[in-house]
Amino acid sequence: MPLSGAPPPPDAPSKLSASQAFKAALLVGVVVQNAALNIAARWSRVEAEAAFAETGCGAAATTVVLTVEVVKIAMALLLFALESGGVAPACAELARVTRAEPAECGKIAVPALALIYVVQNNLLLVAAANLEGPVLALFGQLKILTTAVFSVALLGRTLGPRRWAALVALTAAIATVQVSQLRPAPESGDAGTKNVPLGLALTLVVATLSGFAGVYFEKVLKGSRISVWVRNVHLAAISSVVAGAAVASRDRGALAACGFFGGYGPVAWGYVLVQAVGGLLIAAVVKYADNILKAFATSVAIVVVALVSHAFFAFELSGLFFLGAAGVVYAIFLYGDLLRDVPGCRDCPPALGGAEVREPADLETN
Repeated sequence: MPLSGAPPPPDAPSKLSASQAFKAALLVGVVVQNAALNIAARWSRVEAEAAFAETGCGAAATTVVLTVEVVKIAMALLLFALESGGVAPACAELARVTRAEPAECGKIAVPALALIYVVQNNLLLVAAANLEGPVLALFGQLKILTTAVFSVALLGRTLGPRRWAALVALTAAIATVQVSQLRPAPESGDAGTKNVPLGLALTLVVATLSGFAGVYFEKVLKGSRISVWVRNVHLAAISSVVAGAAVASRDRGALAACGFFGGYGPVAWGYVLVQAVGGLLIAAVVKYADNILKAFATSVAIVVVALVSHAFFAFELSGLFFLGAAGVVYAIFLYGDLLRDVPGCRDCPPALGGAEVREPADLETN
């Protein structure tokens, strides 16, 4: 046994560095996924507009959503197979759970919840058709507000003064971003359609649906013995049926003329992959990381989207936009109670991020 004060065993530093390297890789993955999702969502719509103008065939939002759900099923099955020790054991366990616990499975595999996810993902693409990437990324943080409201209403959680202050700051920051986009410079931004009021309205609907679905999903998962990957397979399967019905009802003529993947380009396929991978990354962050990493990753992603859009897509970075973006980042960290150890913040009033007794409710910011 080593004496007190003796250096650690030789393998201790390597274990520590491996853990740090994994969390660093996870952070990079979340930042890249968050940033790529907003950029790809916007540019998949710009790409679809250009393809439609040139050939009469553009990637329909309904088919993109259906493709995402099918890819989610494949990825969830793959991960469940890795967890179960093979494809055959995974399929056998999936069938057994589905037959043995139909009521428990039915809490997720219900048409109403699937409809919410399908409508949410379709509206997100419509919002992306009207908002540039950085604005979409900032408006998307409204999900913090809606998740908080539904957590109070459905889970009975209590929000203290700090979290209410964070929600007020978030709302003010979003309003600032909106004002910054009302009179952009004539030559700024990409060549796609822009309608900020419509995009904000659609993003608010998406955030409301996302908040409700997320809180409901959390409520169902509490105490459940069923693997999260099985849950994802069930939800994606029923969502695929609902998304397929949406394709048949809205875009039957386009399918007949252009085919299911008519108008798909590299950006559309990139969006499908990024959207499908997103849920898996979130699950990994919840399991292996903490609120600090999630909040930091979200904040860095917002900055990355803004800088990439400015460098490559002529997005105008005005003073008001920076002010609103800073307000959103501040609200994210304030809501997660992550400012107490930041120099200069510890002595602030508790409602503004200073040190206080931690609140019993620990609502996720993601």
